[in-house]
Amino acid sequence: MIPGVTTMLTGKRIVVGICGCSTAGKALDLITALKKQHADVYAVMTENATHFVTPLMVQRSVSHPISMEAFELPKTWEKDHKPLDSADLLLIAPASANTLGKAACGIADGLLSTVIMSTRGPILFATHINDKMYNSPSVQRNIRTLKQDGVHFVDNNRPEHPGLFPLIDQTVSAVLKILGAEEPGARQE
Repeated sequence: MIPGVTTMLTGKRIVVGICGCSTAGKALDLITALKKQHADVYAVMTENATHFVTPLMVQRSVSHPISMEAFELPKTWEKDHKPLDSADLLLIAPASANTLGKAACGIADGLLSTVIMSTRGPILFATHINDKMYNSPSVQRNIRTLKQDGVHFVDNNRPEHPGLFPLIDQTVSAVLKILGAEEPGARQE
């Protein structure tokens, strides 16, 4: 838990999108940190993410069925079921260069990219992209485009490696800030 911040995410529904990156396992730590803040967390995984972290591990972390394919049948049916795109926040962590490119270009060829396209609430990316790819003109153009579209990015405070996955506390702080859930007088990152 972040010092000086109480459980300010009570009642907030957060969808965590997990991309195929070497830090995909850290999404489990992030989910745990969000749940400690009493967020209701759901997960969407790309097919590539399953090469780094198993769907069962993610499902156990979120305590809800996870979603991976756009046309799969529902695993449960809830009377008051809300679609994934109606969450209070969509957090893509870790976000790959591939997913950034799809989001910036409006490509919706999988469940996560479709959720990104249809989400009308805040979207936050916590990237994990190696330096060569992150600094390429196309990735930088995609980041600029997404920022112009109102998408948020977690600053990892590492100017020498800005595309690498931020600390869990940095990501949770960004979530709290976007959702206006920071406690008055809370420590700022």
